[in-house]
Amino acid sequence: MSFRTIASLTAIIACALLLLGGPALAGVSWQAGVAITPEEKPLDVAYSLDGSRIYILVEGGKVLIYDEQGELTGTIPVDPEMDRISAVGLQRAGIPEKIVVTGSASGVVQELSLRFALQINTEGAPFLGRADAPVEIVEFSDFQCPHCARVKPLIEQIMLQFPDQVKVVFKHFPLSFHEYAKPAALATMAAQNQGKFWEFHDKLFAAQSEISPQRIRAIARELELDMERFNRDLQSRELHSRLEQDIQDGQQAGVRGTPTIFVNGMLLEQRSPENLRQMVEEALAR
Repeated sequence: MSFRTIASLTAIIACALLLLGGPALAGVSWQAGVAITPEEKPLDVAYSLDGSRIYILVEGGKVLIYDEQGELTGTIPVDPEMDRISAVGLQRAGIPEKIVVTGSASGVVQELSLRFALQINTEGAPFLGRADAPVEIVEFSDFQCPHCARVKPLIEQIMLQFPDQVKVVFKHFPLSFHEYAKPAALATMAAQNQGKFWEFHDKLFAAQSEISPQRIRAIARELELDMERFNRDLQSRELHSRLEQDIQDGQQAGVRGTPTIFVNGMLLEQRSPENLRQMVEEALAR
């Protein structure tokens, strides 16, 4: 090694030491987070990308899942030889969350796909069924979406099968390329203020191909709504704020199209009577 090379390395090391030992460290701000003490010895830890979940791999072949407050929310069994863990994916961006566990001695790598129930705000939203039903089905819908119109028989069927166990909640998610979806949503919300949301809902879907401002107002008259109050509510900031809140709730839940349905916070991936019934039965079993 030449003298010039040795001198260069010495200078680099000296700069590094100065940086490490300099006064910048005195400006570090820190705050203690949640403290978790698993019953089993922890081997490795990983965080979800949004920081909402903590995965702790412990001795005995288990992954413990904790929330941001340090509360245990789930346990996943894995091979007892696994001693390393990492997390990938971001559910809120539509990328399914996964954890990867590795056994250093065996060289085995295993990937586990995860699904989590979402907490969806349903306060004040119109619903069918018992308010305290153990299973809550949340539907994000658009009155100009033809697929949404075809969900109605599916919902009616599940209500007949589980009359006391299921509550169906309607959430508005008007799509930007549907010209009259927002006016229709606002109209049903104004009708809700007069106790006639579901009647307006049914008539809009029945006349979906004819939706226009004129048809919306005609439905309001057919239902004998107080038109003065109806018109006033349509212009109210409160109604528009409620609609925007529904849209935000959908976006936070990862909704990208309609209809999107959740059963106790779990996404219904295939809209069929069999799949919906299965998810309701699984929710009841839990």
